[in-house]
Amino acid sequence: MSDMPAKAILLAALAAGLLSICIVSSSATARVACIRITSEHSADVSDLGRFRQYSAWKDKTGNDLALAVWKYLCGHETGVYHFNEILEKDDPLDEYATVRDPLKILNVYNMGYCGIFGPVLDGIFQGIGFEQGRAFGVSGWNHCATEVWYDGGWHYIDLDVRGCLLDPRGVAASLDEVRRDRSLWVDPVVAIEPFFPKDDDKNKLFEIYRDSRIDYCYRWFEGSHTMDFYLRQGETFTRWWKPQGGRWHHLERYNKSKWLRKLIETPPVGAKPNHRDFTRWNHGNGLFHYEPDLTDKSSDFSDGVYSVNNLTPGKAGLRLADRGKAEAIFEVFTPYIIVAKINDLDDISDDAEASTVGLETFLPVEIDVSLDHGATWRGAGVAGADSKTAVDLTRLVRGTCGYLVRLRTSGPAGAAAIKSLTIDTWVQVAPVSLPRLRKGTNHLRYEVGDRYGKPTLPMLVRPNTGDAGDLKKYVTAMPSDYDPKRHTCRIRGDAVLHLKAPPDTMISWFSVGAAFRTHQGAAAAKTDNRISYAAASPEGFTEIYRSSVPAWVNHWRYNWDGDVVLDEPAGEVFVKFTGNPGLNTMRACLHLSPRKSPRNAVEITHTYRADSRIHSKRVELDEPGEYTVTCADDPENVSVSVRVGSQLKDFKRID
Repeated sequence: MSDMPAKAILLAALAAGLLSICIVSSSATARVACIRITSEHSADVSDLGRFRQYSAWKDKTGNDLALAVWKYLCGHETGVYHFNEILEKDDPLDEYATVRDPLKILNVYNMGYCGIFGPVLDGIFQGIGFEQGRAFGVSGWNHCATEVWYDGGWHYIDLDVRGCLLDPRGVAASLDEVRRDRSLWVDPVVAIEPFFPKDDDKNKLFEIYRDSRIDYCYRWFEGSHTMDFYLRQGETFTRWWKPQGGRWHHLERYNKSKWLRKLIETPPVGAKPNHRDFTRWNHGNGLFHYEPDLTDKSSDFSDGVYSVNNLTPGKAGLRLADRGKAEAIFEVFTPYIIVAKINDLDDISDDAEASTVGLETFLPVEIDVSLDHGATWRGAGVAGADSKTAVDLTRLVRGTCGYLVRLRTSGPAGAAAIKSLTIDTWVQVAPVSLPRLRKGTNHLRYEVGDRYGKPTLPMLVRPNTGDAGDLKKYVTAMPSDYDPKRHTCRIRGDAVLHLKAPPDTMISWFSVGAAFRTHQGAAAAKTDNRISYAAASPEGFTEIYRSSVPAWVNHWRYNWDGDVVLDEPAGEVFVKFTGNPGLNTMRACLHLSPRKSPRNAVEITHTYRADSRIHSKRVELDEPGEYTVTCADDPENVSVSVRVGSQLKDFKRID
């Protein structure tokens, strides 16, 4: 029998009445990876390499480039604004929890304060090709700003207070020059706008700078985040320019500051600038809505499920293939931070709807959540038999960038288990990152692919080195010299991070980074921190980073981040960090080759207000490319959505 041609076996089975099948044509759509919608009116901030190619400055260099980027980032329509500190993660030390990643600030928040903007602008400048930069603190003003190196010298450019002083040639002056030359402040030969605070005494500001202690920070920014995301069949991602229902990344500490709380409570309630003239924006929101067809008439389930055991699509939805226990795991991934609907500012327990799982069931189903890629699970709720249930996951997932949700059930073979599933996840979005429309014909692009042009699926790995129990889940062995309470030097020596691809994927490339301790000043040369990696097994490590800290640094820690593109995809990678004098945090972002080739068919909808009416323009595209949207009047941008359609199989019955 084993030697019979496959067609003969099929025909014999049909003739004997042993088999009844249908042939399924190939899907027209499938999961779409690394989606970008860009506009000619906005720089692409999804990656700093793409940001460098914006038409307004792609051909500029040196002073012209630095000033053009600075003005854009100060722009009323395109810029960031002053708010307050922003923290993520569960690290007990603010130094490591504060967001200083340029991609996060430009895409998720578009807000911050000087202690964020100083290093972030440094990171942006270095990310677009400037040789080096630094953030610095001005003790007498409790302020932080940036210097960037080009054309053989340093140049002071301030994103937080929108400050830049030009020398008589029109070149941004250095910090040293503005501390020595009063005329640059009070009687400039060449003036530049903006410069805030406009009402401050420039003589006084000069004297503060002149007399203050300056603290130089080397690579205070992070750089291992990604803005890549994917959509599965039956999934839509909508982003709004304005707040949607009081959803933002709220910290309890905001409540304790009188001016900040008053600002937040000013309508529309939520995060917003404390200098209204800085920007027209407050914050935006996004919604991932996932609603796959779970029946055997669709390929949605196989396209979207993370892993599955003993569940398969049936006529009415998911059914048990065999008698006993069954489970299906789905992934929620977002490069944007998950945010709740904030109700009572003083009562975090009543916040809601950060992410909601909706189920229509035939059998009882237990819902569990994992925040560490399946290493541990926490119960989230139970859906009863023959019920419609909505489980609010806010308490478990708010403030994260995703999770796994596990649906567990049991029953007899063939039993119908789950009729329908929806997952709604709210995120915070920076309006300045969205593809704007203007009056006239707007040229936009639908693009896919990561920074290397590959259709990869991102996976963030962020061990909490301030928690021994959490760190243990990610390393091959606990470091021999480790103390989580030794905040400025948690690990001395080696720590090996184990990065493993999920089922049916392979690691194509990855970003990796760390916060290290450093010797300072003349002793900086003694710093010997390192990073190396090995694929498949923790041996034969290849070095990718060895520290070279400049002598001007006088801050106790710094970051380093870089990419590793593998020669061949690997199922697992080991990254060895060596802390000398010390290692404090570790982070990675895996970019995974999916189990099957993604397709690129999407439906894009731009919604805007004009003429006192709401207008929508829907575009269906099978492949990446250009498209246009024409606005007869000045539009107010409302939202942009991308949808990957639910795919029905094309059944051809064989009689």
